[in-house]
Amino acid sequence: MAAEWKLTAPNFGEYLAWSNIGCTYWQTAATGSPREIATAGTPTILVVGTVNDPATPYQWAQALASQLSSGVLLTLDGDGHTAYYQGSKCIDKVVDNYFLTGEAKDGVICSDGP
Repeated sequence: MAAEWKLTAPNFGEYLAWSNIGCTYWQTAATGSPREIATAGTPTILVVGTVNDPATPYQWAQALASQLSSGVLLTLDGDGHTAYYQGSKCIDKVVDNYFLTGEAKDGVICSDGP
């Protein structure tokens, strides 16, 4: 598995594959099923995604924001697993404002990060 992941993601693939080794041979099948996320009537929920996140695919952030009735997506067009307080003044400003006011615009893209 590590060799295959290294081909797909030369910088992090092998490392991340080894971090999943504990689940590779898990013998128990899942018993649950996906559930709808019920957020109708909730305040704005800010979802932050990084385009080149080595651990959490950006597509997951996009999907989560679209599944939340009050979800808004803030994007860092950069690298890294987390975006807040990692060097992007744009991300920090939007998240700080959200924490203080509960408000955030959907679709903001920041490109001043790592």
